[in-house]
Amino acid sequence: MKKIDSSAEAILPEIVGVQKMSTAWCALAFEDITDMMTILEAGTSQMTPVQRRVWERYKEQTRQFAHDMLLAEGHPQEILRRLNLDSSS
Repeated sequence: MKKIDSSAEAILPEIVGVQKMSTAWCALAFEDITDMMTILEAGTSQMTPVQRRVWERYKEQTRQFAHDMLLAEGHPQEILRRLNLDSSS
């Protein structure tokens, strides 16, 4: 399993340049999910090894979902990120 940054802030994308209501909804939901993940992350030392593996899998799936939602609505920064293009060009 690929190791990822465990901080909740690093898991979900920061949304800048909100231009659509659906992006605003995503931003609000991501904030709530980040709060929940921060709480769960604080308790990982109490988890069993299997629970920690499930938790890591959940974080990876959540990260992918967040990026997919932004890409699906045509969010400019996500498109550039997916194409590995510098946003300053």
